[in-house]
Amino acid sequence: MAVMRYTLDKRHVLPTVRRAVALGVFDGLHIGHRLVMANACGAEDTDGCLLTATVLSITGVPKGDMGRLLTPKREEQLLETLGVEEWIDLPFASVRELSPAAFVKTILKDTLNTGVVCCGHNYRFGKNGAGNVDTLRQLCAQYDIRVVVEDMVQCEGEAVSSTNVRQAIAAGDMTKAARLLGRPFSVELPVQSGAKRGRQWGTPTINQVFDTAYAVPRYGVYASLVVLGEKQYRAVTNVGIHPTVGGVKLPQAETWIQDFDGDLYGQTVQVLLVRFLREERQFATVEALKSQIAQDAEQANAALNGDGTKAVLFDFDDTLQDRTLAFTAAMEQLIRRHFPQADEVKRRVLAQELFIKNNGGYVDYDAFFEEFAAAIPSENGVTGRALYEEYLRIFPLCTQLYDETVQVLQTLRRQGYRLGLITNGHTLLQNRKLDKAGIRSYLDGVVVSADEGVGKPNPEIFRRLAERLCVASQDCVFVGDHPVNDIQGALDAGMRAVYLNTRNLDEHPDGVCEVKRLADILKEL
Repeated sequence: MAVMRYTLDKRHVLPTVRRAVALGVFDGLHIGHRLVMANACGAEDTDGCLLTATVLSITGVPKGDMGRLLTPKREEQLLETLGVEEWIDLPFASVRELSPAAFVKTILKDTLNTGVVCCGHNYRFGKNGAGNVDTLRQLCAQYDIRVVVEDMVQCEGEAVSSTNVRQAIAAGDMTKAARLLGRPFSVELPVQSGAKRGRQWGTPTINQVFDTAYAVPRYGVYASLVVLGEKQYRAVTNVGIHPTVGGVKLPQAETWIQDFDGDLYGQTVQVLLVRFLREERQFATVEALKSQIAQDAEQANAALNGDGTKAVLFDFDDTLQDRTLAFTAAMEQLIRRHFPQADEVKRRVLAQELFIKNNGGYVDYDAFFEEFAAAIPSENGVTGRALYEEYLRIFPLCTQLYDETVQVLQTLRRQGYRLGLITNGHTLLQNRKLDKAGIRSYLDGVVVSADEGVGKPNPEIFRRLAERLCVASQDCVFVGDHPVNDIQGALDAGMRAVYLNTRNLDEHPDGVCEVKRLADILKEL
């Protein structure tokens, strides 16, 4: 579902809807921003109706030369994975003189018809930043607007902020940037025609030019990755101004995609920067530069192959979260919304029937929800598709981690493991589950099948995450509950597997360690 974008001025007339509004300056969409927005997505009004998930972003805030962290296209793609329906730009100049009380009444109540407001713990608003979250609660209470405040999100004891993301990128610390963002930092710009020197040297490159609007990473050479079609390619990227061959006016990302031969001119290619290798420098001769390019490729491959660091990778449903409890709670909410006349006993029985039919999520969802809709009194006029759309918004709100999940992740981090997660499923559903669960800050990397265009048990998706973490496949342990998608897929990728049989299935993969509880994996590593 496309995100509708508006600017709050006299030229735009907003739709007349009731809204859940996420407030802030959301530049970069890091894991803290995602949590605030996740609170707005799926929020209900006092009458139980779902509110329109809206981001109100203040633009033109005088903060100096920050540089964009995302292209508008990539920003919209990420917002769609969050379930955001509207993005409204609010020019700072138009509200800079409003008092906190005037902001709440004029903007939130009268203009946006707000039912729920979501923000971070340090949100400030009104003239000279006079209002804080306590002020917001007091003022919103006058208009029956519920306020949801997200606590400070930390990563390795440091606050997650756009400033810290930019500092990590400027320092070339792509491991830290990826953890703060919840994804690898990427260059995602059109491929422009260059001097074609690389092609003449046998190392054809793509050139992407940073204009003055974007934050530029530390100048130098990076081990990088490029996904084209169904394959992730290893690459080497130089960010800088090419001093050896005459230099350029604007900094560029010049990338040699190894083992790829094709024309990418004019296309927008996403280049993931995963490890800084060396500073950009000027060489005495072109021959010396050509020799260094070969050495850079060797170093990049060495970095992507890992340095012996170990990683533990996880599935999500029935591995880190109790899907039985979460799915049943989501079904009970849907039943309560559409069978208001049913008593609690009937709701529980129907929810249990739906859980059994869902078969752990391995169903045809169109047929599943059409059958569900057929059981609802016809006068309600609910379609299977409408129920499915509600499900995508409601299920993540019911996310239920196992009691030991966070403790296990924290223990593994203390023991020095890199942590990652691979999950199949709908991009909106799976990404929002992870956001609401609040576990992204413990993870070094996440891949969702719908975002990648490839899913488990294909070993490609396992290898993608391992390379992004700079860990060799043989140094990875994958923990999952499905004998084929998780266990066989991981084994085919060259990883060790641990079978977490939380559903007490009769299938027991041969030669694979099997445990019943998540905490038991700590004894098996």
